[in-house]
Amino acid sequence: MPGRTLAAALPSLRARAERLMDERTRSLAGRARADAAQDAAHPVLSVIACALGDEFYGLPLAMAAHVLPAAPCVPLPGAPPAMLGLLGRTGQVFSVLDLGLALGRPAARPEAASDPALHGRMMEGHVVLLRHAPRRFALRVDRVLGVAEVAPLQQPGQPVAERMVAGHAWLPPALAGGRRPVLGLIDMDRLLQPYLSSPETFRSVTP
Repeated sequence: MPGRTLAAALPSLRARAERLMDERTRSLAGRARADAAQDAAHPVLSVIACALGDEFYGLPLAMAAHVLPAAPCVPLPGAPPAMLGLLGRTGQVFSVLDLGLALGRPAARPEAASDPALHGRMMEGHVVLLRHAPRRFALRVDRVLGVAEVAPLQQPGQPVAERMVAGHAWLPPALAGGRRPVLGLIDMDRLLQPYLSSPETFRSVTP
């Protein structure tokens, strides 16, 4: 009888459906574990995205206290070209570094880099006041684009050319005019280390 045949087949159909569901569940669980492992190996970083000419860099968001328009600062005699001078803000004095010069990029205005007396009069762009640094530092950049959540790119066995750039990530198109350029991730400890000396020893500092 057709009814008896269908009734006899139901347990087999139920078992097959349960087996398929179990396989689907195991597959999804395995994919979730793989995604979690990948996220743990390559965590998302919160950075302040900055522009230096046609290049882009990310500063750790946790180290940024304030972003201000660039303002004149007081030059330090004997300081290296990247050290633009001292800037007073919020009752504190910050040593201002030009991020581009600290990374070894050519000066946007060579005459300013060669003549410290011009630093204070030629400050442009933005200044990022830092927190949690060994000294009070600020970084001058051409433009602060905004805050971004980025995932470092996998670079197995590939050395980073610049010792102050710890890695790279894709800059979100929303901050780059629809493009998706590469963002250099700044290692703040390595960046600031050469400038922890007192002004008297600045002559021996090279970026």
